[in-house]
Amino acid sequence: MLTTSIVIPTRNNISTIDQCLSSLRPYYEQGYVSEVTIVDAHSTDGTLEVLENYPVKVVFDEGQVYAIAEDIGWRNTEGELIIFFDADAYLGGNFFPEVHEFFSDESIGVIGCQARAVVTNGVTRAQAEHWTWATPMLSTSASLVHRLYGRIASGEHAQVLPGGPCQVVRRICLEAVNGFPHYSHNADVHLSERIVEKGWKAAWWVDSPLYHYPRPTIKGLIKQHYRLGKELGQSASLSSNEKGKRFTQRLYQMLRIISCLGSPLVASMLAIRFRNPMHLIVYPPPRYAGAIGYIVGWIGATNQKGRSLN
Repeated sequence: MLTTSIVIPTRNNISTIDQCLSSLRPYYEQGYVSEVTIVDAHSTDGTLEVLENYPVKVVFDEGQVYAIAEDIGWRNTEGELIIFFDADAYLGGNFFPEVHEFFSDESIGVIGCQARAVVTNGVTRAQAEHWTWATPMLSTSASLVHRLYGRIASGEHAQVLPGGPCQVVRRICLEAVNGFPHYSHNADVHLSERIVEKGWKAAWWVDSPLYHYPRPTIKGLIKQHYRLGKELGQSASLSSNEKGKRFTQRLYQMLRIISCLGSPLVASMLAIRFRNPMHLIVYPPPRYAGAIGYIVGWIGATNQKGRSLN
């Protein structure tokens, strides 16, 4: 059995951290998990007091970028497998030993665990239904609609690369790529990309017993998608120096924007599929925000590169 470490970045997660760590405790006590490392950005809401009730190691960072906390975390562990786990997620039963079975294939370097949304109101219900609908795009047997949807979501890549609230990575892969890039909250996907480029395979565990709290308000969703879109635009601009990639990157930039303009159609389809009109309110605005963020991030990073060259 591979020794396994868990890394959890935290910052004022008092509402979820107890449930998160409680779900990990049985696996720690059964020996599946050898250590849990918390990387805290100086929480002030009582998160640190909750941590005192669990056998965890706490290190600190300044909370600048989520990926920096993850990078600090794995470098303070010793496991052969590293699980990067969000503080607003929790595990159900049978996560172990099933997760180890993926890595019986020596070619697998990273897996992503598809989450099930925790429903607390109408906004989170709509997101849960969307996640349920979108999950097949992670499968090799996806329908044409899901393959197209996934292709747009994954940019120029042939597959939707693993990321999300629970990402499991071989330590040797992290060492081979020197850990996370520090410039983006989308760094989990970029980490998977770099691991695949080194010759390992990436996979999704689509029916994993993983539960995650979505944003409970539309305002929160809009902020989240704008931020992620901006960071994706920044990272795409920073990585666009290779001539062979410029055309495909620009093509998928256009597809992303077009897909955002078509989000009312997707929302209508979801509303009919799940008989839930909330999709008409919950789905389009965050996608528009993500498209705006992407453009802002791309332009900002491109201008910054131009100034540095001058």
